[in-house]
Amino acid sequence: MNKIKAAVVATAALAGIGLGAAPASAGDIDVPARCSNNQFGGSFLCGGAYGDGVTYFGFRDGTSEIFVIGTDHAVWTRWTTGSSGKLSAWTSMGGYFTGKVSITRQTIGGAFTITARGSDYNHMWSRNRDQNGNWNAWYVDGPPIAGIGKS
Repeated sequence: MNKIKAAVVATAALAGIGLGAAPASAGDIDVPARCSNNQFGGSFLCGGAYGDGVTYFGFRDGTSEIFVIGTDHAVWTRWTTGSSGKLSAWTSMGGYFTGKVSITRQTIGGAFTITARGSDYNHMWSRNRDQNGNWNAWYVDGPPIAGIGKS
């Protein structure tokens, strides 16, 4: 009988440990929201690491370009054509990102660099646009963010 009582007490103790070590509930996880933009439309990630979700670049000729992280986690862009306000189609720039797109470098003439945090242990990834509108491929632009990701 004492063995049965000991087994019941041990099972109850293990069950208590299991409950105390349960993973966080979905409400505790920083899950991004979906947002849209009145001028550019579309659905993209926002909130938490995505901030307001949009990054703009304004060209001297009046063209505006928006960069967002789409619901597929890729960078997407769309732009107006000069001062006409006519919109291009949304264009995927690829990748898989876990934070907002930023403009990290720009030069006179419309050349600039976009950067976003990747899903690969938080490396920062970048693409450069030259003054003629050509984009290079994604490249790692710095070490992982300290204290986050792989140890």
